[in-house]
Amino acid sequence: RKRVIKLISSAELEQQTQLLIATVSSMTDAQMHEPSLLPNWSRGHLLAHIDGNARGLARLVRWALDGNQRDMYISPEVRDGDIAIQGMRSQQRQLAALVDSASEFAQEFALLTEDQLGRKVALRNGRLVKAGSLIKLRLQEVSIHHLDLDISGAFACEQWPSAMVEQLLPEVASDFASRDDLSLGWIEVAGGTKYQINSDM
Repeated sequence: RKRVIKLISSAELEQQTQLLIATVSSMTDAQMHEPSLLPNWSRGHLLAHIDGNARGLARLVRWALDGNQRDMYISPEVRDGDIAIQGMRSQQRQLAALVDSASEFAQEFALLTEDQLGRKVALRNGRLVKAGSLIKLRLQEVSIHHLDLDISGAFACEQWPSAMVEQLLPEVASDFASRDDLSLGWIEVAGGTKYQINSDM
């Protein structure tokens, strides 16, 4: 039976963005400098990345809007340098940047016509994707990295959108299966699909 994939909506992205904004609103300056779940990144670095990701994806939206090619980031070095510097921002500045960049992406994405949603743009790694899929990529950044902030009681993976999880799981299972450093037998959705990772387990 053919699997029906539910499309990611702008409303789901807005909901997840508001949850992230609520978490950041509750944080202190001290928490900004504490470690996130990502190696060598503080929570401030992680939030600077989320901010920069929205601005980078917005540039790709503008590429689809006017047909003029734009890079998501000026260069890997500039991206990394911006994260290092902006990771030191205060809680108020991180919050303001997050709200501003999320709004920039959402407002520009809403301008895309049906034809423009199908235009191809290049991600940071060079992979070509349709502009319409940028909403899914942004949702993943917001939702997954929200958990990476590691704020106790603020957010849980159970709050991830079901459509996002359904689309990501086959990709994650395939990635895990290609690695020899991961002792994981399978991933199983409660009451749903089981994805085999290691046939020996």
